[in-house]
Amino acid sequence: MRFTAKNRKKFSQKKDTFVPISPQKLIPITMKKILLLIIIFISLKVIAFSQNRNITSTSEPGELYLFCGWYGIYSPIYPWAYDTLQTAIYRITENGKKLTIQYDIDAFAYPADTVVPYSILADATSGAIYVKTYYSKNSYPHTSLWVSFDYGISWVRQEEKNGNVGYFGTGAVDGTIYTGGQNREILRSRNYGESFEFEFYLPLGYGIRTSANNNCEFLGFGKISQQYYLHHTNDCADSFTIYPIETEFVYGTVNYRDPDVFPGGLSGEVYVSSWFPDDRYRVSFSADTGHSFRHVYVSDVYPVGGNTYLFFMSDREPGVFYILKIEQVEDFNPAGHHTKICIEYYRDYGETLVATYCHDLHKNYGKTCEAVNDLVSEKISKHSILLSWSEPGSSLPVIEYQIYRNEEFLTSITSTSFLDENLPVGNYEYYVIAHYEMGCVADSSNHVKIEIEVGIDEYLQPNFTIIPNPATNQITISSASPFHTVEVFDIYGRKLLEQKTTLTVLWSYDLTVLQPGIYFVRVFFEGGKSVRKLVKQ
Repeated sequence: MRFTAKNRKKFSQKKDTFVPISPQKLIPITMKKILLLIIIFISLKVIAFSQNRNITSTSEPGELYLFCGWYGIYSPIYPWAYDTLQTAIYRITENGKKLTIQYDIDAFAYPADTVVPYSILADATSGAIYVKTYYSKNSYPHTSLWVSFDYGISWVRQEEKNGNVGYFGTGAVDGTIYTGGQNREILRSRNYGESFEFEFYLPLGYGIRTSANNNCEFLGFGKISQQYYLHHTNDCADSFTIYPIETEFVYGTVNYRDPDVFPGGLSGEVYVSSWFPDDRYRVSFSADTGHSFRHVYVSDVYPVGGNTYLFFMSDREPGVFYILKIEQVEDFNPAGHHTKICIEYYRDYGETLVATYCHDLHKNYGKTCEAVNDLVSEKISKHSILLSWSEPGSSLPVIEYQIYRNEEFLTSITSTSFLDENLPVGNYEYYVIAHYEMGCVADSSNHVKIEIEVGIDEYLQPNFTIIPNPATNQITISSASPFHTVEVFDIYGRKLLEQKTTLTVLWSYDLTVLQPGIYFVRVFFEGGKSVRKLVKQ
């Protein structure tokens, strides 16, 4: 349910409203501010407990919110400090394909009066998200809770409390979030954090909290001595069931990175994430509320404290989750750095990696140019791979597309397809970066993976043509050699048509059943097969 303008007005009265800060409004550097910026950027190295997260999912499948550093520019006088430092709140949609900056934060502003997030959370209301800020005021720690009703663009402060107060949300009820009180009390707000009232008591020994999708179902996660436990209730905390978690599925704190627990898309589904001493990040899944677990993700080796930070987040859609890889990229003109975020989108409880979307958050990100987001690959001979994509929408002309293979620059072209030939046997991963006029460089495209295998060259075949291409209502396939099967795929590799024919050199197809977009046509001959890109207007 969307938060209406009428209801929003009710919760906006008598509040401190704050709008995004302009990056140009900077304050001269001081040692205190240097410490502040250090705290903000190393926050990526400290994964907080479940009520203090850098990332949250929402009630909308495929939608996440994240806060982390955006970019920094070093001082020309003091190269060990920053003149400019920006942090941002990002909205991620379409399962990671799109990333927009909703709100950018001047890290040198005073945190008591601005939204400098310490954690982020959501409830069931579309467009409503919350952030907790934590700061020192009058030499004492304070916490403020802020809410946004327009997808993180503008903010309303709901309350301010002494000390470090935790909050967690629920995807089941509009306007409902929770906080901790004294003596293990859990307090509930039904009005978007404007006021809280007693809900239930926590079981002894458990202090990490998160909620599941059911209004009366909650998950807890904690440690007694050296044993981690999951506790669960589906009767609004009238009773709890406790399950020990085996050490192969959860470790403990590794260089300030703590394990965490997340609800799945269905009742009883639980994910547990944990770093291990071998510098691998593991995510485990239980379909039976903690009775049994299995690994659904195991990372490569990433030294904790290194340049890459990994985060997990589950989705509201069952079986869907994300791994976010965040790293800092060095800049030289001007000297500084910016953040790069790659989002791995998994389905089928980790069995299928659907896509990897990378967003290179240079300081002009999102202002003038868009990334390629529909890159596809097709093996068209034993040692050849065809890459194809469409021109992204932008107010600036594209100068060139830079193609990368296995993380190394391959070539630059101006067209929207490229044939990589004479490839040896092996695994290949490609992505494309669009370069625009005015020096604007887009994000990386989605990554595609393909394998060149040992075997008979079954792909060598005669060519065929598609007339017309681009097409509107109908196409004709023509070939000098007879063919027997025609297949049509969309850009995600889904087969839309498979038509068997008697051996022929001419075949027609009605396109009116297809939506405008990019497709691929594969034709089978006696001696192999061939593929061509088709544009439907």
